[in-house]
Amino acid sequence: MKRRRDIQGKFTLKNQDYRQVRSIRLTDSTWKELGIASECLGITRADLLENLVQHNRSILGDLGKIEPLNLEKFSLKTEKSLNRDELYSLATKVLQELRLGKQASSYKLVEKSLKRLIELILFSSK
Repeated sequence: MKRRRDIQGKFTLKNQDYRQVRSIRLTDSTWKELGIASECLGITRADLLENLVQHNRSILGDLGKIEPLNLEKFSLKTEKSLNRDELYSLATKVLQELRLGKQASSYKLVEKSLKRLIELILFSSK
């Protein structure tokens, strides 16, 4: 499956599906190997990865069998009910265990998720 390049040297669109820019972390050696393989095939690294996933679904398993997390299946059974302040105190303790700076994007994401979880717990207990 060779892809042609346009006048500017960019690969032409392979289909009309919009492709969003993604980011992955790879070692330098893996990145280099992907580059060599994709160059030999005349495709981009992204196309190579897409082809690997599409043709190796058996290795990845049947992703359709994985059920999304349903919070309604889980009920909070505690001996004592926790109030809002106690829940926020526990969330702060968890955040401190992350050993991340408060400006780190992952810290902020976890903080936001914990606050949302606390809201759900408090809302469901009413």
